[in-house]
Amino acid sequence: MKMSNTEALEKEAIPRLLIRLSAPAMAGMFLMSLYNVVDAFFVGRGIGPMGIAAVFISFPAILVIMAVAQTFGVGGASVISRKLGEKRQNVAESTLVTMISVAGVNGLVMAVILIACTKPMIKALGGSADIIEPAASYAYIIFAGTPFFTLMMIMNNLVRGEGNTRLSMWSMAISSMTNIVLDALFIFVFKWGLPGAAWATVISQILAMIWLFSYYIGGKGAVRLRKKFLRPSLPLLMESIRVGSSAFVRQVGIAFSWAVLNKIFTGTGGDMAVASSGVVQRMLSIIIMPVIGMGHGLLPIVGFNYGARRYDRVLEVMKFSNYLSTAFCFVCALLLFIFPTEILSFFSDDPKMLAMGVPGAKLVSIGTTTMGCQMMISTFYQGTGKGGMSFFLSMLRPLILHPLLAVILGTAFGLNGAWASFPAADFCTIIVTWLIYRNGHRMLAKSLSEKYAA
Repeated sequence: MKMSNTEALEKEAIPRLLIRLSAPAMAGMFLMSLYNVVDAFFVGRGIGPMGIAAVFISFPAILVIMAVAQTFGVGGASVISRKLGEKRQNVAESTLVTMISVAGVNGLVMAVILIACTKPMIKALGGSADIIEPAASYAYIIFAGTPFFTLMMIMNNLVRGEGNTRLSMWSMAISSMTNIVLDALFIFVFKWGLPGAAWATVISQILAMIWLFSYYIGGKGAVRLRKKFLRPSLPLLMESIRVGSSAFVRQVGIAFSWAVLNKIFTGTGGDMAVASSGVVQRMLSIIIMPVIGMGHGLLPIVGFNYGARRYDRVLEVMKFSNYLSTAFCFVCALLLFIFPTEILSFFSDDPKMLAMGVPGAKLVSIGTTTMGCQMMISTFYQGTGKGGMSFFLSMLRPLILHPLLAVILGTAFGLNGAWASFPAADFCTIIVTWLIYRNGHRMLAKSLSEKYAA
């Protein structure tokens, strides 16, 4: 007899369970990363490097939108998985309603604020006078789609929280394929330029949102939308925010880092340097997003088994996930280091952009191997409800180390120094992260010994 999702979280062999949950989640996050990659490809081929710069200059603001959505989505997923492990179905379903309702309101508020501040924000992020108008034509449409994007992101996390990673993967597959088709149609056939790329992204996100919402409306999941839980719960909201704050900080930190880097790139190489950094960043997202997907597969396993006091399974899955994520990042980093010219030429064969981007890609790849372990350990603390520690680890690299090192190295060595700040931040982060995790691992092992001794 086939096990349910919740039964599998408690009983299925750890290697098989992690791969089964992570594979669709990794595929889904990879497909999500294709949004920006596809836009960059079609814009680069249809408009040129200046178009890429115009798209990328507003990327820190998009990361902030993702940060807010991840706060509620990751936090809500952690709460739902732990409550299911504790056999508290009603609380899990109340969490679902709370997250979805908050997402809708929050998305509308952010859309209004971002649209009102678009041009000043682009200028503040390092946009030159030449790209403010084209960048705004793209950003206005993307920001208008914020409510749909926010709901899509949150529900993607929530379905993973109950162990249904396949649904998330298929929603992203449909959405990504739609984005590819519409990008080609709007840019090359209709000649809509940057607004066409933006409309393709927003329409595809709406489709994904509808797909996921129908899942909950139809009562097909481990948790359901039920009338008696239509009133949001403030305590559950605060618990989700506390746990999900690490995801928020990570995304905001990345946004802050890239805002700082945009300033450095603009000052050392102008708009072409911004374009090269945009392409490299999209290559980095191809690596990072599947690793985040592995973390999404890891989260319900850690959360459920921690809630069920199956500490042996928590320790086992952490060991396996650290090995698997590190191996994946190593292979991807090796490919980026060996074939940077070939990879960047996929987006644009402009010699100036390649001259700036190829050295950057090689430097970025050096520290990439450590990212898997960084993210798995942060997910460990999210899943166990240790929001404070997860918050610190998520804040360490993007909000403290990377911006600081980017300013120091960029000021001293220009563009090459800015690129070098990536591996420098990665190696500093993994040292601190591993030292903290060793202590958490020992405490969990002690709890396991005490449990069996009793």
